[in-house]
Amino acid sequence: MTCIGTISALITGLTLASAEPVIVATDAPFPAYTFVDAAGTITGYERDLMDQVCTRARLECRWVDTTFDKLIPGVMSGKFDVIIGGIAITAERRQQVDFTASYHGTDDTEWYIGRPGAPDPDTAMIAVQAGTVHDSFLRDSGRRHIAFSTEDEMFAALADGRADLAFGAFEAREDLDDLLAANGYDYLYSDLIADDGIGMAVCQGNASLLDSLNTALDTLRADGTIDDLETLWFN
Repeated sequence: MTCIGTISALITGLTLASAEPVIVATDAPFPAYTFVDAAGTITGYERDLMDQVCTRARLECRWVDTTFDKLIPGVMSGKFDVIIGGIAITAERRQQVDFTASYHGTDDTEWYIGRPGAPDPDTAMIAVQAGTVHDSFLRDSGRRHIAFSTEDEMFAALADGRADLAFGAFEAREDLDDLLAANGYDYLYSDLIADDGIGMAVCQGNASLLDSLNTALDTLRADGTIDDLETLWFN
């Protein structure tokens, strides 16, 4: 498809300042990738990374916080220029958007949480966040599930009994420790969901912006900045 929101001022291979702001959209409640801090500012690993990319590519970037299920449709329509936020690169998504090179690896093991004794995923009603790879996995598997726009809505369904399990990117999420402890939840079952790592995405056909992002990422990878950010946020 042709991008409605293509930034025509960017010239492939050059780091010229863009005439229009680059709208960067994310789903912020996803530590440590992006989340909103106590001051109400979007922060995290990918905030720091994208800020570096914008500086090196001489882009004026403006951030938008939305729900995950609006990210890919938003960049496809031109509402957003770049989407970011723990977005796994998959074959299905490659048919919809263009990804940068991956800058962060993932664990293929994904977990179902719930109260001990909950039925297994083949018989359970499963709550999931819409638009995620977990949502796609459940649809493809034919398992019963309810998709919610936000993680909070997903957990509310688990708490009030509309769902037996919740399925999502829960591993190494210290921000969920209190929720699990307060409700008696545990990691009960797992499935493997393979991907090609984490990347930023732009509308298909926006080659100039994609090239600028990849060029900036290459410099950040070469000078060790990405490694430093990985250490800061994930170790």
